Amino acid sequence: MKICPVCKEKLVRENKTYKCINNHCFDMAKQGYLNLLLSNQKHSKTPGDDKEMVLSRKRFLEKDYYKIISDSVNNIVFKLRDSNSLEILDIGCGEGYYTGRLKKFLDENGIESNITGIDISKEAIICGAKTYKDIDWIVASATNIPLEDESLDYIICMFAKIIPEEKMRTLKKGGKLIIVSTGEKHLIELKEVVYDKVRTEFYSPVKDLKIFKHLETVNCIGKSFIKENESIKNLFDMTPYKWRSPKEGVDRLFSLDNLEITIDVNIDIFQKD
Repeated sequence: MKICPVCKEKLVRENKTYKCINNHCFDMAKQGYLNLLLSNQKHSKTPGDDKEMVLSRKRFLEKDYYKIISDSVNNIVFKLRDSNSLEILDIGCGEGYYTGRLKKFLDENGIESNITGIDISKEAIICGAKTYKDIDWIVASATNIPLEDESLDYIICMFAKIIPEEKMRTLKKGGKLIIVSTGEKHLIELKEVVYDKVRTEFYSPVKDLKIFKHLETVNCIGKSFIKENESIKNLFDMTPYKWRSPKEGVDRLFSLDNLEITIDVNIDIFQKD
């Protein structure tokens, strides 16, 4: 399924090297991932989440505080499948928590799946490749997905940037696009600690994805009780609030030993007709 990010020809694997007919070559890294991010696609020397942010997310998610989100997505994929053999892309996969749990869930339910995780962050892909060995890990840009046209049954986009045209190109006819985005009350308790004035707005992707047929919005809402100060810090450090929060609010948050949070996400399901 992989294609050359330079010329779009099919990549063929020879030992630990992928090569196209135009002799563009890409070597597998020792950690087990493939870097197909071209230098002209980088907006910085090290694009995407840095190592600290990746590890914060890994430490937080592996305690299953967001398990309700993962379970909801997994059940939607299982319910909507048209066959028992699936080609799936997790775009903006991060360190691979959701990707790995989806693979395990499908395996346990007798569904054959080839799952590819793509992220622009090399640190995130390294982390995913070290942790989950039965997934294809690729460093690449969402604006240039290195997969063949109409090759995917599902594309899953968890809290990541949406590039509609590339998703339309790579999905099969009838394929499903699953977009997960934060709801109105998501992490409201954390924001009430950090900010004096809290905004409760949310983004709906429906208006930006009119080239797809919108099937349904599933709201996933619940509570999670964080029992450790370290996990509170990890949660904060993996969110965008890390970059735009007042110091006094952050200090208040980091002084807490526990925090109950609201998990409120919307899962929008689209189809390519």
